[in-house]
Amino acid sequence: MNPLLIGLLAFIVLIVLLLLRVPIGISMLIVGAGGLFVTKGAVLAEYALSTSPFGAISSFTLVAIPMFILMGNLANAAGVTTELYDTGYKLLGRLPGGLGMATVFACAGFAATTGSSVGMVAAMTRIALPEMDRYGYDRRLSLGTIAGAGTLGILIPPSIPAVMYAITTEQSVGRILLGGVIPGLLMAVAMFTYLGVRCAIHPELAPVASQKVPLREKLRALKGVWAIVVLFGGVIGSIYLGWATATEAAAVGCLGAIVIAAIKKTLSLNALKMALKDTVKTTCMIMLISVGATVFQLFLTRCGFASAFSNLFINASLGKMATVILMLLVYIPLGMFFDTMGMILLTIPIFYPIITSLGVDPIWFGVMVIIMIQISLLSPPVGLNVYVLKGCVSDASLGQIFASSVPWMLIQMAVVALLLLFPSLVTWLPNMMK
Repeated sequence: MNPLLIGLLAFIVLIVLLLLRVPIGISMLIVGAGGLFVTKGAVLAEYALSTSPFGAISSFTLVAIPMFILMGNLANAAGVTTELYDTGYKLLGRLPGGLGMATVFACAGFAATTGSSVGMVAAMTRIALPEMDRYGYDRRLSLGTIAGAGTLGILIPPSIPAVMYAITTEQSVGRILLGGVIPGLLMAVAMFTYLGVRCAIHPELAPVASQKVPLREKLRALKGVWAIVVLFGGVIGSIYLGWATATEAAAVGCLGAIVIAAIKKTLSLNALKMALKDTVKTTCMIMLISVGATVFQLFLTRCGFASAFSNLFINASLGKMATVILMLLVYIPLGMFFDTMGMILLTIPIFYPIITSLGVDPIWFGVMVIIMIQISLLSPPVGLNVYVLKGCVSDASLGQIFASSVPWMLIQMAVVALLLLFPSLVTWLPNMMK
């Protein structure tokens, strides 16, 4: 049977399992092992199941993932998100769209402590939406702001998807993390600009806060960002200066989060227990996906799909830029069925040989992939951020939230276009790394 047809049938079975709500890691494990059994026999299937789990999760670099997750959980327990929003509100609340800007500000800051987009949307819905409702913000603008700004969690380092991309492609974790800094800031600035311009043109969408905050209180509010500065500076600074590997920097950040929580006197035994529990649950989910993806990728390789698919792209003679754009667009429909980690682990082993053969910078491509995954988190019919937001706001319809997310998808598409034209916006900082 044609390898491409075998792979297509495997993907159809995988999607059916996902639609039946089988966890993505289990789904890939079933299809991968079953495919190996059918096409290559029981011996290879048994070998894959006996060796792949250990091989998929035994990398030292993977230690960075639970460390970054724990750092984010401890920072959240320390009330970092709440303080960030309060700071953003006091500094920006009197501007057109000021509360929306404060939400973007808090999301950008919170992204520096956690790689979770879903967790950020859930947190900001609890914190920001009641305030925007209280000041009479248009509900569609409020929902779109939270869903859109929440995607910053997987771009601004430390980013868990970026770590997985680096491990999958055997690239430097530090370089891919640094590659997300400038694009993340550009994305945040673009979101600020959109809110300011739109709310200046249509002030009825976002009434300006009536309470004027004295300059002294604004300056005092800046102390709310010290924790983020310490964590972000400690992690990214130690990587950039060559003092620590990404894994070591993750441990430094985790220790810093514990110290900050202790200084803020929020480090209760219960808070520590909950942070550890959430870290274990999230880490186990990621590792299970990694195991399933490893078995599935082995099947795609052994049945010949991976090489046939790569040759299809290479022999098409589309040109480097057209090929890259086509690969990036694949992530929009994939977002209908797969979560962030699933998309990376499923596609990158196939795409990576293609981009290297074309001479594409893997760090640049990795950042572009992460941004496209951000967009897929908002795109209908199954944008994960939209469903999380719907779960937190029962009186909003899915259609309303999807419609409110469209401008934010366009903002991210504009940043993608900018990075396509000027790749150095991604590669400059990693290339400066010592």
